[in-house]
Amino acid sequence: MLKKKAIRKIGVTTITVFLILCVYVMPSSIKKEEVLKTNVEVEEITNVSKCNIYLLNKDNLLVRTTTLSFNDKTIEDKVRTIIDSLTTKKEDIVPNGLNTLIPKNTKILGINIDEGIVSINFSKELLDIEEEIEEILVEAISYSLLELDNINGVSIYVNGDNISNLLSTKVPSIITKDFGINKAYNITSSKDVLKYVIYYLEEIDNKKYYVPITRYVNDSRDKIKVIIENLSSSYIYESNLMSFLNHNTKLINYEINNDIMVLNFNNSIFMNNNSILEEVVYSIGYSVFDNYNVKELIFKVDNKEVLKKTVKDLNK
Repeated sequence: MLKKKAIRKIGVTTITVFLILCVYVMPSSIKKEEVLKTNVEVEEITNVSKCNIYLLNKDNLLVRTTTLSFNDKTIEDKVRTIIDSLTTKKEDIVPNGLNTLIPKNTKILGINIDEGIVSINFSKELLDIEEEIEEILVEAISYSLLELDNINGVSIYVNGDNISNLLSTKVPSIITKDFGINKAYNITSSKDVLKYVIYYLEEIDNKKYYVPITRYVNDSRDKIKVIIENLSSSYIYESNLMSFLNHNTKLINYEINNDIMVLNFNNSIFMNNNSILEEVVYSIGYSVFDNYNVKELIFKVDNKEVLKKTVKDLNK
């Protein structure tokens, strides 16, 4: 009897020790697995970059947003990623309130990049669109591709024929940013016609997006003066668009030297803590870089430098 009790006691003790060892050993092995998984994830993340694209909102305006580019090593890879992100699929993964424009089942038949011009040959499905959005489709494709470094022009083909020959809308054979995006006309005469691009903000599903508007107006002033006046105005031609620039903000003066634009404002551009809102910096920055051939933008307040931004800074 005592022998049986002793054996049973030894067995219970052995099982208890085994269970305790399991408790201590298992977490360490799990942690090792977690570390390995984390390392893999970090390695994958380093191969991911962002591409800017333009999607359609409910008011038929193109809105600037981003798509992720995975392991794209060449410009051609990035071109394919952008076109894929602009193409309608069975299960479209796009931000709420925005839509793609390229019809589903559209295929890329070929891509050629030469001296800064990207030429894309699409299948016939690209033309399965309504006439009223033909120009918007061209803007979405071209402006998205023109966001890529060293791409200065876009040629769109369908089955080998340039799209300029296929649409009812007049489109150049090589599209540059001169073509415009989200065009708005407010012209009363043929004199002093000023064309400029200005970036407003729109809030969609609690997220802020930048919306470029190409405006045509009768104005003989410099573009930057018109841009700042518009961004600081309480009136915006589209009620859903916004600007965060204080209406008391004044552009005192500006200068361009060696690819650098310097804007000197009064202190109304500041928030309460003597800083400039990010939304203000980006609206002005995008507008400047779209209208002027400069690489750097310096903000001054009462002649004191407070901020400096490059094109790359705004695209991070």
